This record gives sequence, C-alpha cells and structure tokens, in this order.
Amino acid sequence: MCMVIFAPLFAVFAFALCGGYSGQTTVKVECLDKTQSNISISFSYPFRLQQVHFNAPLCEGKRHETIFLEGDYSSSTQFFVTVSVLAFLYSLLATVVYIFYQNKYREKNRGPVLDCLVTVIFSGLWLVSSIAWAKTLSGVKTALDVGQIQLLMSACRDPENLCETLEEPTWTNLNMSVAFGFLNFSLWAGNIWFAYKETGLHKSGQRYPSRTPSEKRSSSFRQYSQSSFDQSGAGLEQRLYSQASFDLSSGSFSLPQTNLGQPMLYRQMGSPSSKGPLIFVNESQ
Repeated sequence: MCMVIFAPLFAVFAFALCGGYSGQTTVKVECLDKTQSNISISFSYPFRLQQVHFNAPLCEGKRHETIFLEGDYSSSTQFFVTVSVLAFLYSLLATVVYIFYQNKYREKNRGPVLDCLVTVIFSGLWLVSSIAWAKTLSGVKTALDVGQIQLLMSACRDPENLCETLEEPTWTNLNMSVAFGFLNFSLWAGNIWFAYKETGLHKSGQRYPSRTPSEKRSSSFRQYSQSSFDQSGAGLEQRLYSQASFDLSSGSFSLPQTNLGQPMLYRQMGSPSSKGPLIFVNESQ
C-alpha cells in the first residue's frame, strides 16, 4: 500500500522540482566613468551552461563583449529526470494491475517475479541517478557562483570598476529534488523484501530443507535397524508357531522350550479327556 500511494507521489516531486527549475543571476557593473549596467543571466533545466550567454560592458566607451558560461551538466540531470518519469509510469501501471488484474498478475507467478525484478532495478537506478545528480548539482552551483561569473567579465577583473550582485539563484527546489531522489531509493529498496515475499520463492526454499551428511547416515541407519527388527520379529514368530504343538487327544497344549525355563502343564483333576481350564506355569532355571 505504501508503494501504491508514495511511489508515484515521490517520483512526481523528484522530476517536477528538477525538470521545472529555472534561475536567474543579476550583476550590476559600474564603470570608472560612472556608467552602470545591470546584467541578467538566466538558466534552466537541463543546465547546458555552455549555451547560456550574456552581454557585458567593457567600460571602454560603448563597447560590449559576449560571454558564455562554462560546463555541460545535462547528462546526469536528464538521467535523473528520466528515472523519475519511468518510475512514476511504472508505479501507475503496477497500481492498475494490482487493483483490476489481480488474477492475471498471480497467473503462473510471473507477475510477482517480474515485479520483484523491476523493483530491484529501479532501486539501483534511483541510487545511481541520485548520487550523479547530487554531484552534478554541486558543479552547477560552482559554475553559477557570482564570483565565478564576475571573473569571466573583463570589466569586473579591472579593480577600478565596481561589480556587485543584485540577485542570486535559489537552490531550494534543486536541493529538494536530490532529497526526494534518495527518498525514492529508500522507498524502492525497502519494498524489495515485500516484492520477494509475493513471489513465494522463500517458502519453496523452506519446504524441502537440505539434510547434512550426518543426518542422512542417521536416517539410513534407523531404516536399516527397523527393517532388521521387522524381519527378525517375523522369523521368531514363525519359529514359535512351528515349534508349538497341540495334543487334541489329551486336550493339552505345549509351548516350545526357551531359556526362561521348562513350561509345566497343569489341568483339572479327573480323566485325561475332561474339559476345563488349563494352567501353564513357567519355572525359571
């Protein structure tokens, strides 16, 4: 449920704060002859600063120079935004599948396995893109530092002229985009375990635990002992049965001799053919 609610929301914040950013720096140049010029430098996503240029006075009459900023930071920035957009679209697609196509999702366990793999991939993409974007943002701030811009202007390098900053860019949105990038990584990485549980692979691994060699030897020994006991018991019973004899004429029954002693036969007083209870007494030797 957390992924359904927060994953699309955090992804939107990540690419909206970064992809929709634009900033501006304003520098005031006052030449020795008291002429003043306000120079505005605008920049925006994807931060191809080498294409950003502005006109600055040379403080030599009405002459001006065209200055280009330095650095191309578009690759890491676009990579971060691309991961954000793809994560947003996949989150919406997964939400639709979970709600409306649950049977198709569970069919042959393909849906949970695919979802687990995609979750692992997006976790790695969020980590790599967030680290790259954080490093790139540091480079953007350095390239757009007011002191760095003034060093590019010939008039500001002359100590007789005065240069001051009227407006500096605000980095709050870009800083928040980096924070949302790492927050998205934490969210997707934390969901790996839950996505793995949906696959049921952890249950199949516990259903048939592997036995150690000692356990296998112990089990085979128990099976051998049990079969030997069954065979010996069956043979003993057969021998006892075959050794026992009936004397129908006298109405007596005799048992085989064992090491416990010679069985003695007692019966009722009277004729040999009289019926009555028989009493067996075994005298130990």
